[in-house]
Amino acid sequence: MTDDITVGIDLGTRYAQMAIDVPGRGAKMISNRWGETRTPSMVAFAKDGLVAGEEASRIAITDPDKVWWDMKRHLGTDWAARVGGRSYTPEELLLPLLSLLREDAEAHLKVFISSCVLAVPAHFSFPERGAIARAARLAGFESVRIVNEPTAAALSTGINGRFLIIDFGAGTLDLSMVEGDQGVFQVIDSRGRRDIGGLDIDKILAEWMCRRTGISISRPEDPRSSLMLREAEMVKIGLSTSERISWRVPAGFTDSEKNLDILRSDFEPLICSLLEEIVKMVDGMWRKYAPERLLLVGGSGRIPLLRQMLAQRVREPDRMRSSPEDAVVIGSALYANQGQERLLIDVLSRSLGIMNSDGGVVSILRRGTPLPAEAKKSFTALGSGNIEVTIVQGEGKVRSIGRVLQTIVVNGVSDGESVEVFFRVDGGGLLHVEVKRARKISRQTIALDSDESGATSCDLSAELRSRQDRIERAARAYPDNFQQRLREMIVSAASLKNEDPSLQWNALSVLDKMIAELEQVISP
Repeated sequence: MTDDITVGIDLGTRYAQMAIDVPGRGAKMISNRWGETRTPSMVAFAKDGLVAGEEASRIAITDPDKVWWDMKRHLGTDWAARVGGRSYTPEELLLPLLSLLREDAEAHLKVFISSCVLAVPAHFSFPERGAIARAARLAGFESVRIVNEPTAAALSTGINGRFLIIDFGAGTLDLSMVEGDQGVFQVIDSRGRRDIGGLDIDKILAEWMCRRTGISISRPEDPRSSLMLREAEMVKIGLSTSERISWRVPAGFTDSEKNLDILRSDFEPLICSLLEEIVKMVDGMWRKYAPERLLLVGGSGRIPLLRQMLAQRVREPDRMRSSPEDAVVIGSALYANQGQERLLIDVLSRSLGIMNSDGGVVSILRRGTPLPAEAKKSFTALGSGNIEVTIVQGEGKVRSIGRVLQTIVVNGVSDGESVEVFFRVDGGGLLHVEVKRARKISRQTIALDSDESGATSCDLSAELRSRQDRIERAARAYPDNFQQRLREMIVSAASLKNEDPSLQWNALSVLDKMIAELEQVISP
């Protein structure tokens, strides 16, 4: 084994997996320090700080309020875990987990690891991709590439023709239409939802099990809450292969020992409406692209009712030659060495453009564009002074601050001057932006901080000036005390200049939401 190797990582909502592509032997799973190929995607607060994996899962039994395992769902939001007198962003919580995975890979392979391919949900936005890439670099991975989870799963199949792949994991649902021909795989379209996953099924089943046994869990921090989710997950897995499961209520949940026979016919009506949403999404893509095969990956793809509904309404899912739970991590490992035996061409999962004065979007790169991709568009300034170039994802009117990726301020523009906006999205789905003028170039990189590739970090001072201008315009309609309060927020954000970049942009994100609310209130 040489030192120049890249590890594929599937950072699942419940479990993380690693694999490596060994030339001539294919992709092989990497075991952790406990000899298992699955590591709990958990992080916990302990006496000595944050711990991850198996150690965190043990703390979940006694102190569930100090354990987090759904960090990936919160990337790109202002969610934070508060414990031990401070707050942790999702990006900060991912750091100990990624460090643990790297250390386990090094111990297993007996070499230092500095490169990885991270699989992420296809619907991940650019800030989310950037956040997970930054966490990986801070965890010791000097080179980080990103691949969409269903795309990686498609790469692991090695089949030819056009096929629709469904990645139904614990936290998210992703669909990708892929076409393969002699080892070259072209992604035609990708769609996904962050609000549908196996975890949601576990919650539905856990609530039903509590009702049937008289267990009352009123608070999320109740230690029994996380235990019930684990019990429900095991029952769900058992009902995927058996018609009946005898579940023994754990000691301490009720005053007396209880057993509950759970039938598959009890379980299926509980989740039918949720699975119906999935089938509708699949049917829509199937009708649009008319593929030849349907593939199901991810642990929740084993649910018999889902396979039955797909067979009746769309097509019978094909059998996989490898475990559905391992398809994403195997594909991630193969992606690391693509070009030798397989080549993967991914697509842009969301359109990108510039917001105009009325809140509409001028598209520059459209959804479905093959990656890597680049495009440019020229604009003519109407009037002189400073202009703001607001970069957004998606199409139609911008009604949510969550669609705004970044705002670049261009100073001293003359009336009638030409301004050119250049977008480049690399193969990992990370966006780089340049705003060019006749005599000056303002470079801005979205989702990546400064690194060896030449990417430059966002200009915090320019961002603060942009917010200051918006506040001064909006606050004129308010009494002086409102203006003072908002200016204090600007000062607080400016004080973060020497802090970690994730803290800077989290503060600006919160500020953006408050400004947007202010502007909405005073708008006619």
